[in-house]
Amino acid sequence: MNKEILVEIIREASKSGRLISGKELEEKPLKLKASKIEKIIDELKIDEKTKDIDMIRGKVEVYFYSKDYISNTYRDVLYNLKEKNIEETIVELVRMESKLYPRPTSLETFKLNPFNRKDIDYLLKKILTTKEYTDIKSVEASNGARYLFSDIYMVLGHAKGLCEWVEVGQFENP
Repeated sequence: MNKEILVEIIREASKSGRLISGKELEEKPLKLKASKIEKIIDELKIDEKTKDIDMIRGKVEVYFYSKDYISNTYRDVLYNLKEKNIEETIVELVRMESKLYPRPTSLETFKLNPFNRKDIDYLLKKILTTKEYTDIKSVEASNGARYLFSDIYMVLGHAKGLCEWVEVGQFENP
């Protein structure tokens, strides 16, 4: 088995912004079981030339990626999209951004890669009416742009002010 081929396949998937599953790798020209691939990845992680190759284990599947092309945050989003329901993934991202930065999250984010959701209005209604997500709130800028934030980590006024600045204020104040 050529380890270089395995590394190249994983890096190419990562370059295109996706995790590659063990199942996908089993179907590739490698014809190796995911458990064997995991052992090879463990060896690759200690080699200076291939230490970027890593894996994340899901409930059923193992996913492989290159840390040179996929950040931990993006990896977590991709992983959650594969392993969890979409509402939970959106809520986790909104909470993380509210806590870490702190900033509200534009609904437009969920229309782009890797989410590609055309049903964001429907999902928003589900999120805002789900008991486990009562901390998730919606704010709107004067131009109609909508954002989500967690009131555990941000107050309404701060979220609204940031939303308004990003959407309107920064363009009116060159």
